[in-house]
Amino acid sequence: MIAIVEDERGEPLHVGRKTRTIPPAIRRALNSRDRGCRFPGCPHTRYVDGHHVKHWAQGGETRLSNLVTVCRFHHRQVHEGRVIVQILDDGAFRFTRPDGESFESPAPRATDWAELVAAHGMQGIRVTARTAITRWTGEGLDYPRAIEWLLANAERQKNVSAETSNDRP
Repeated sequence: MIAIVEDERGEPLHVGRKTRTIPPAIRRALNSRDRGCRFPGCPHTRYVDGHHVKHWAQGGETRLSNLVTVCRFHHRQVHEGRVIVQILDDGAFRFTRPDGESFESPAPRATDWAELVAAHGMQGIRVTARTAITRWTGEGLDYPRAIEWLLANAERQKNVSAETSNDRP
């Protein structure tokens, strides 16, 4: 007999040890809670995995409270023993390296955008539509185009005289 805990709509929130695979309902809850890699400072929101904090093979259950979202790089670090993940009492995660250095990822909270904008303003940070953001979605580099641009840029640099090079912005 396997007990399955469901929410009010009948979606599973806890499947115990029945399966290591994260069911869609738990995956949605995990994505909603974590919104990307939880390793402190990691900006990755794509190509992320759900990781069992207490590994399934060691008795860990497939439940939201035993899962954390990590990018592929940090997931590999965890499985290779370069990072250890712990769940703290308040739901936050602590990532610890073997040398003892630890990084804490606070429990997620709802974002108050007005508060965030005010905090940025106090620090002199102004985020606009022109603020640099990555638009890379994992596609490969167009090597011929990149090389062509680098060669053209190098040629332009050769043609700039010493007097005019300081005039450029």
